[in-house]
Amino acid sequence: MGNALNALSSATKEDTKLYNCIKELYEQGVPFSDLKALIPDMKRTREQLQIKRMLENNNEVLVSMLSKEMGFLLDARERAQEEQFRKLDQLIRQQQNYRKEFARPAAAKRLKKLLFQS
Repeated sequence: MGNALNALSSATKEDTKLYNCIKELYEQGVPFSDLKALIPDMKRTREQLQIKRMLENNNEVLVSMLSKEMGFLLDARERAQEEQFRKLDQLIRQQQNYRKEFARPAAAKRLKKLLFQS
């Protein structure tokens, strides 16, 4: 009910503004018959402005939501890349350790062959 009252109050304020505008034009000498013809256009313009304001508000909300979503996606992507680099680093270190382990016995065997062949 509160929203309905707010909408009614807003509509009443808008109608009051429209009435005051018409009254002012009438007092400036614009014939009432001309003003009467303008009323639908004035109402349509008012409705278009209200729609424009609503769309602008919606756009602000959407931009905010998209910004947050993009931030989340970029963070998730960054975390995934960090995990990939960590795994790659781990594999490189593991490969280096394997090479060291295999190089030690081979070097010892070669040294033994050189020493004992003579």
